[in-house]
Parts: sequence; structure tokens; C-alpha cells
Amino acid sequence: MGIYEYKTRLEFADINENNQLTQKGLLRILGEAASIHSEVIGYGPNTMSKTHLSWMVLHWKLQIFKTPSWHSEILVKTWPRTFNKIFSCRDFEVYDKDNTLVAIASSKWVLIDIEKHSICRISPEMANAYGIVDNSVFDIEVNDKENEPENSTYVYDYTIKRHDIDTNHHVNNLYYLDFAYDALPENIWDKQFNNLEIIYKKQIKLGDTIKCFYTYDEIKNHHIVTIKSEDLQTVHSIVKIF
Repeated sequence: MGIYEYKTRLEFADINENNQLTQKGLLRILGEAASIHSEVIGYGPNTMSKTHLSWMVLHWKLQIFKTPSWHSEILVKTWPRTFNKIFSCRDFEVYDKDNTLVAIASSKWVLIDIEKHSICRISPEMANAYGIVDNSVFDIEVNDKENEPENSTYVYDYTIKRHDIDTNHHVNNLYYLDFAYDALPENIWDKQFNNLEIIYKKQIKLGDTIKCFYTYDEIKNHHIVTIKSEDLQTVHSIVKIF
């Protein structure tokens, strides 16, 4: 199939107090585009009861060039650029109604057997159904193996509620960004950031208590939030906002 195109309009929840597209709003739209593409192929949310398969995101990387306002029409172009036995990398381009590039993004996904709760192989038939487009929007990949930064400052903890859980029975990937923004210093939390990386290392489930830590990388000008388990033994996610 190759490149899939998804046209939509920004919803009120996708904008900030200044009527600008937010990182969370963009992630919501990209996730929707990827889900609809998978549904068309036959491996989406509405087909899980038949296939027993679901995609789980492992990382996001995005860059925003322009911040459209509420109800602006946008076009998302998305495509799988790689498949191996268990992973798929998917890229995105977002355009406004004037065909101006609004944002680019890259992501990595793993295929899950929802009955066995385990990673499963991507079949050649599935890969062929999606198709592969050999085009990467970024020159550098996200480092999935990146360790948590040193000298982080504890900010707060939070116990996962029922409304945080998605169809994969763990915390919705968008909410990690909420956790990160709540950990930012008071003087910058409402700043318009254009770049984001989220690395998901270990899923968070209902009833888990997480602890959020903040670090500022002065050299790279990155605000880094590390989300850890209550006993501090597990890193659930590393979020870079800049």
C-alpha cells in the first residue's frame, strides 16, 4: 500500500491556551493516522478480536515547524519504512491546507499477541500488505538503549488510575507526555516546544505508582523527564522536550 494519507482538522483538545497545536495534540493525530492505516490493512483496533494482534509504540520523535490553530485542516502522510521480525518503523509528514510542511515524526512499533501478552513475529504477508517506503524524515534514529540521566531531581509521584489505561491494558502512550509536562519547572511548563523524543522502556499498568524526575541538559538544551517505578528499580520512560 505504501504511503497512507489521512485528512483531519485540529480539535480543541489539540491546542494550547494560545490556540497553537501542542506536542500532545500532534501525537494524538499521528496515532490516529497510524491506527486508521492499520485498520484499512486489516490489523487495527476493530480487528483485534479476530487477529488477536495489536501494535505497541516503543518510541516517538517529532519536530514541529508550524503551529496551526483550532479547526485548521491538516493532511498526514504516513508509511512504514522498515519491517524486521518483530519491529516496524513508521514515519510521518504533516501538511496544512496550503501544502506547507507543519511537522515530521518517526516512530517504532512492536507487534503484540493480546491473548498471550507477548511479542510476536511480523509475517511477510503482513509486511507486504502494508508495503515499505524507503524514506526517513530524520537523519538520526532515536537511541532506544539510552540510559537515564545522572543527577535527576525528584518532582512527584502518581498512582495509575483506570482512566489512564488503553486497549492494550496499560497506560496510554500519550499520558507519558502529561506526566513529563507536569514534572517541568513552573517557569517553562507552558513554553511552546518544537521537538520531542519519548522512549518507552517498560509498560505501566493499573495501580502502579510512578516517580518522575527532572534534569536539564545545558549542553543540548534538553529538558529530560525520567519516569521510574516506585522502588526506583525500573525506568518506564525517558522523555526529552526541547
